[in-house]
Parts: sequence; structure tokens; C-alpha cells
Amino acid sequence: MVAGPTSDREAVHAALDELTPAGGSLAALEALHAATLSLSSGANPAKKIVLITDGQRIGWDLSARQRWAFLSEAARALTTPPMVIVRTLRPPRTWRNAAVTGLSLSRAVVGTDRPVKITVTVANTAQGPVAPDGVELRIDGKAVETRPLGSVAEGAAGSVIFEHRFERPGPHVVSARVLCQDDLPADNLTRRVVNVLSELPVLIVEGKASTEPLGGDADFLMLALAPPGGEGEQPRHLVRPTVVSAADIRSVGDFSRYAVVVLADVPRLPGKVAVRLGEFVAGGGGLLIAPGEKAEPAFYNAWSLAGGKRLTGCKLEEVRTLPAGAEGQQRCAHVAVNAMDHPALKLLSDASGSDLAGARVKRYWVVVPDEEDEAVSVGASLDDGRPLLVQRKCGRGFVLTLALPLDRSFCDLPVRESYVPLVHELVYFLAAPLQRPMNLLPGQQIVYTIPGKIRSGDVVEVLCPDGRRMPARLRRNRGRWEATYALTARPGLYRLHLPDEAAGEPGGSVAPSGAASAAEAGCAGLTVPFVVVGNPDESRLKLLEQEDYGRAGQFLELARVETLAELTAALTGGVPGSEIWKYVAVALLAGLVAEIAVTRAIAVHRKTHLARPVVFGTGQVDMEEVRATARAALGRKVEGRGEVTVP
Repeated sequence: MVAGPTSDREAVHAALDELTPAGGSLAALEALHAATLSLSSGANPAKKIVLITDGQRIGWDLSARQRWAFLSEAARALTTPPMVIVRTLRPPRTWRNAAVTGLSLSRAVVGTDRPVKITVTVANTAQGPVAPDGVELRIDGKAVETRPLGSVAEGAAGSVIFEHRFERPGPHVVSARVLCQDDLPADNLTRRVVNVLSELPVLIVEGKASTEPLGGDADFLMLALAPPGGEGEQPRHLVRPTVVSAADIRSVGDFSRYAVVVLADVPRLPGKVAVRLGEFVAGGGGLLIAPGEKAEPAFYNAWSLAGGKRLTGCKLEEVRTLPAGAEGQQRCAHVAVNAMDHPALKLLSDASGSDLAGARVKRYWVVVPDEEDEAVSVGASLDDGRPLLVQRKCGRGFVLTLALPLDRSFCDLPVRESYVPLVHELVYFLAAPLQRPMNLLPGQQIVYTIPGKIRSGDVVEVLCPDGRRMPARLRRNRGRWEATYALTARPGLYRLHLPDEAAGEPGGSVAPSGAASAAEAGCAGLTVPFVVVGNPDESRLKLLEQEDYGRAGQFLELARVETLAELTAALTGGVPGSEIWKYVAVALLAGLVAEIAVTRAIAVHRKTHLARPVVFGTGQVDMEEVRATARAALGRKVEGRGEVTVP
């Protein structure tokens, strides 16, 4: 890279030779702004920027008019506003391409307790149909399964669903490849990193315990989250619930030990506990409120944040009991499954595979959402239009408020098959914000909390997709060491190498499982993989239109060229297709030589005119005569001024 203007051709050629394909999308605004700042240090009055592009519209951000106006102001601040010459490379007329444009998991939180569904989306971004041989799934580099996809029409997309159960906790690299011979093989593969947990700690606060079977407010919830195993069977549960009564809530000193807190028909909380619980949510924790008969609306409606807004995002008005029907039968409300749009309920939204719609609701809390709060939304409703689930975004975390308790006092939901997945999906959704992001956008910084120890002199490195090793930055944050790395412009798989003692205890909920990857990379210690995800729109060749160039031309002087001759002419100020710069250069050189010759001739003439010849004779001089002459001359000059003696 050459940061500033230079006339050193060797330096420029060396920088060009070192260039490698960077991957990712063009950031036109950022590139033009950097070039403009570079030109500000140049002395050449004619300032030009050459932008070489394939002509795709992605990356130009033409709708960001304020950013373009800022760039225009920076350009006008120069002595001469630069001209931007856009060299457009011609796209192929016909091409064939199948691209993996998506890889998603059915749950945001994945454990070793059960399989997870992995959906791979393949799009046909070229001309005519494509028929790939299939889609291959790999976990940590090992092939797991290949599934058929079938033919994909032009402009369409197809999906393949895998199911996989992870056996070890820690981050795992999941990669999907479409098996197809096409013209753009770079987008046939995509990767994601899945951080598999060994356990998920959940705190359940129950309003009232009971000695009778399934008589307490938290009994059904405990049974759903951690069911007992059979005789001689060791159950594998991701969720590790802890139950504490509302009367003993002060004994919980630190809510950060948990991922989710559930209030199961809790009447109210002490003031200081309520404040600490609100801070826990703002830091990324999850809170699920399931009010029942004992819930006190005055407490929940007054539970507010520092800015005065309600923590729950809704108001509990009253418990409504549905009246009996005409023949004395109990009238019931039902869950409006077709209207559910909350991500935690996606698994239960299909009535053909879920009995949630059949749950009979006899009583429920009338919940009124805070409509003026933009952080509040209704995720599910009953068939009479009343909200069933209200969500509020609070800092990094979420608060979910149900209109029902999680026992049988208001409805028969706990005895339905959908009860267990419902409870699990709500808990997984609330725990997701605490999961460290391992799949980043280009330019986004990775922040990894080191679970183990850092000793003096320890170095954490990042292995980049192009094979380079770059140092990561170590810093202390709230008593824990963090490794950060921000040079993530190139999409692909990165690996964060940790010393042995920094990796933490094997098998822990945060310990990485990358020993094999570290051995392959030829380094000691363990590695933590993370992925920078590319933009799938790069595979769709949507070109800039003439009106797009016109919109950019409102802010910069812009010229578009399509050939090398046109580019040369634009740089030299000539006419495209005619190279006259050579003749101009020869004429300037001849004029310079003529000027030098004339200047030298004039100088010689001036020296010849001023010079006087000196002639040396052969005769002898009479010194006495010379002295006499000198005495006479001096005597005349000093006459009347005293005596002068001449030797």
C-alpha cells in the first residue's frame, strides 16, 4: 500500500505486486474518502482518482446522501476538486452459478443435550437453471452428510435441512458446500461458528412452594426444563435450573451467574433486588415473567428503568375469567397460532406439528402494552385479540411477560405436548444475548473473554484466512481478560490462538474445543474459531445503471470509462482513442534544448564584449624614469599639503 502521493514508480509497482484479492464488497464511500485525504498532501494541481470496479451496485450506498455530501465537502476543501474516473470492467455475457447464501440453526442456544436443525440455502444467481450434485455438511472439517438438492430455477433458491447433535461443548466450525461446477466457485462454500454449551444456568423464583406433587408454582417448569431420567440412566440436560422462593430472593447475591431468571407467580420483589435484576437484564440477561393469582399489579406496573420507562413494557390490569357458555359449559380462549411472529415461538407456529392451538385458557391477565415505547412488541395473542406475550428490549437483554402462569391454575397448557418445547424455546431466546458473537460482519471487532489465566509475556495471535498471523490485543475488563481483534475486512475463517492456561477448564461452558485445529495450524495451545460472513448479494450481478452514476455525479465530478484507451485519455486530458501525449512530450523537450542553447550563446557573447587583451612586450623599462614620473604626479596631487618623499 502507498499511503500518500509519490512519483516513485518502483514503489508503486511493488505495492501493486503485493496486492491480493481482498474478498467482500466494495466500500465505495470509504475508498473515495481515503483517496481524497491522500490527495490533500499532494502538490499536483490536477487531482484525479481512478476507481476500478466490476460495476456492481453493491457497496455504493447511493441512498446515504448525507455521507456522500460529507465526501463532497472533503473534495471541495482541496485546492482543486478531484475528478473520479470509474474504470468499469465488462461483466460476462453468460455465466452459471449456484451460491450458498444462507446457513442457519433452529435455535440460538445449542447444547449437547439434543440435536439441532441446520438449514442451508442455495440460490441460483446466474442465467438458466442449475442442478447441483447436492449439498455437503461438514463439522470441524469432517464430512457429516451430503443431501440432494434438485434443480434450482433461474433467480430462485432451494433449501436443505440437516440434523446434527454436537457431542462436545465449545465452538465448532459448521461449513456447507454446494457441489456444483460453475463460474464462481468462491461462493460455493460458507461457514458459521456454533458455540455449543455444556450447561445453561437458569434461576427460577417461585411465589409459593407446595409439598403436594406438582402443586407449586415452579413444579411444572422444573419438570419441563430438567426431567428426571429412567432407572440407571444419567440424563443429559442443557438447562441447569435452580429454584429459590420469593421470600429468600435476597440470598441471591449475583444474578450474573445465571443466563435467565424466571418469576413464577411472584407477588413482588424487594426494591434493591428489583434494581439489581433490572441491571442484570440491561447487561444481556433474560427475564421471563409468568404472573398468576398472587402477582401484585402495583409492583410490576411501577417497576421502571432509570429513564422512567416500565421495565416490563406493559401494564397488568386485571385477571379476566371467561364466563360460562349458554349451556353452562366453560368458555375458553385459545392461542392464535397463525398470528404468532415471535422468534421463540417459530417452532410451535405450525399447527400440524404442535398442539399449542388446542390449549384451553380459562383465565388470563389483561396485559396492555406500552404502545409509545419503541422497544415494546407483542409476540403472540389469544384468539380474542388479547396479548399473550409482550416483549421489551432492555439494554442488551430482553424481558418477556406472559398473560398466563406456567402452572395449571389458568389453563391446561402444562399437560400439552407443546409445553416442554415452549418453555425451552423461551429460555433459549432469553439466553441468546449472553452468547459471544462468533459470526461477524466485515469490519466488526471480535471480543473474546478468556476463560483461563494470562501470564506476563503471553501472546494471543489470530490466523487470518490468507495465512497471515496477526497479534490480538489483550485488555482487562471487569476483572477478566479479553482478546480483541478488529482487522476483519476479509470474509472467511479466522482462528484465535490461546496459550494453554488461557483456555480454561476442558469441558466447561466457555472452554473452546479447538485442539485439533491448533495442531493443524502448527501452534501450541488451543484455538477459538470465528467467521467473518460475506455479503451474499456479491453473488448476484446487479449492475449500476446510468442513473446511479448520475446520482453519484451530484456530489463528485465523475467520468466513466470502459477501455484502457479511454482511461489513458481521461488521465492525460486527451480524447479517448488518440494518444498525443508522446508528441507533446517531444515538443517540450525540443523547446527546452533550444532554450538552453540560446542561453549559452548569449552568455558567451557578453563575456567576449567585455574582455580586453593584454600584450606583453620584450623591451626593458628604465626604473629611474618611472620614479621621476611618479614623483611628478604625486607632487601635483599633494601640492601645498606638505613634503612628499619618493624613494
